[in-house]
Amino acid sequence: MSTAAYNAWLALYTGVGVMVALCSVLAVAKTIYDLHVGILALEFRDWKGRALALPRLWLRWQINYLSGTPVILLTGILFADYLGVATLLDV
Repeated sequence: MSTAAYNAWLALYTGVGVMVALCSVLAVAKTIYDLHVGILALEFRDWKGRALALPRLWLRWQINYLSGTPVILLTGILFADYLGVATLLDV
């Protein structure tokens, strides 16, 4: 693998990793906002509500996280195009 290809792959993985971390943090913030506003209502009155609180919270976080997937995918593809597909395939 050439040095240029190695640096291109490293830049691509680093860029996508930063975007994934940012999306994860924003999904946590959106989930907290949903709890605060009342969009996501967790009930703790009975055992069933307490048992389903964590799965509902996790599902809401997953929905919020996956809503950023198209942006991460498109940005990653555009960044790979910017780096040069020929450079990335020079393995």
